[in-house]
Amino acid sequence: MWFPFALLSAVFYSMLWVLARMSKGLPSSVVTWIQFVYGPILLLVASRYVDFPWSETWWWIYLTIPFLFLPAYAWAMTYALHKTEVTLLQPLFGLSSIATLLVASMFFGEVIPVYGIVGILIITFGLLSLYHGRWEVWKSIGPWITLGGAFLFGANAAIIGGVLQKFPHVFALSGIAITGHFIFCSIPAVPKLKQVVWSKRTIWIFIGLGVAMIGQDLATLYALTLGPFSYVISVKRASMLLTAVVGYIFLHERDQSLWRLLISSVLVVIGVMMLTV
Repeated sequence: MWFPFALLSAVFYSMLWVLARMSKGLPSSVVTWIQFVYGPILLLVASRYVDFPWSETWWWIYLTIPFLFLPAYAWAMTYALHKTEVTLLQPLFGLSSIATLLVASMFFGEVIPVYGIVGILIITFGLLSLYHGRWEVWKSIGPWITLGGAFLFGANAAIIGGVLQKFPHVFALSGIAITGHFIFCSIPAVPKLKQVVWSKRTIWIFIGLGVAMIGQDLATLYALTLGPFSYVISVKRASMLLTAVVGYIFLHERDQSLWRLLISSVLVVIGVMMLTV
């Protein structure tokens, strides 16, 4: 039963990327903040059933990640999507799986299998194919922000694996993380609200972002409780293919052929599967 939820998570995750790109022209801080507006509600519900380890030092050290580093980079990622095509940025997140594997190997004693090395090579080849003849895009800041975000969020995935060994409550951990994003992003977002032009398009984008974030988060959580972590993440990375198609057809990001875009994305997805399965 985990597969339908993992696939649904991929669809919602793709929606997040596409809608963030469509929000170009709106303050990036507000767009980011809206995505995490349900965090305090999720945390309140989780708090009724879970006791958080507030007395533990390791817990307070971990909280710097969801309350500082990750929300700052989530804001930066929205800014990057306002500057660069989503079809060029989303495949870069395949590198997050490499970061997860490396961090898990260096700090948590996991062994890098031969499949992992092959996966790294396939992801690299897929990205080289995507950017071949288009290296000028790296003169802009968007790909560099996304590259950093891929490694940061990938490292966080490995760290969460370690945290879950001490605090095995995925739902509660998600609540604290999303609340951290919401609180951090509210600081720059609230003053920017007066700059938002509240048209029907803007309202629907904000609603879509909220639904997509809640949907991908809950679908991922359900999938993780029903199936293996590695399989769930592999299926979720299939969102690259959906994002590629939507970006090409509906956002008119057509400075390359659809076949080249799909082949590059497929290679990245296969590489991620080799890394995680």
